[in-house]
Amino acid sequence: MTEKSCGTVLYTVKDGVVLYLLIQSADGGVCGFPKGHMEQGETEEETALRETWEETSVKAELIGDFRKEIAYRLKNGNSKTVVFFLGTFSDQKPRHNEGFETLNYLLLPYAEACRKLTFHNTRRVLKSADRFLRAKQA
Repeated sequence: MTEKSCGTVLYTVKDGVVLYLLIQSADGGVCGFPKGHMEQGETEEETALRETWEETSVKAELIGDFRKEIAYRLKNGNSKTVVFFLGTFSDQKPRHNEGFETLNYLLLPYAEACRKLTFHNTRRVLKSADRFLRAKQA
């Protein structure tokens, strides 16, 4: 069986510095990007934006045609595919949405964000997103 989720590599710019928004489980464990399962009839982009809002209270805007896919096997043996888009936000403070999971929010520059991410495959996604963003700004 294959599961599919979509999410967003989110960034904002403060004082000229690009900061990436990471979410971390409330117990301080897994650190990654907002993502979640697709619902019936949703596009990948719709899922990414909905999950981003549910997990962070941020209304993101997707940037360009950045799309990265990772795949891995879950502990239960199922395959999982996650599609990430690049999104931006400004003048919004990430916070808990009532009725959704409680998370910690980290706004970090690229190098710190890379170190904080739990999984190698999400570090690769961040590296690609940062490269994409820098090329777009050049």
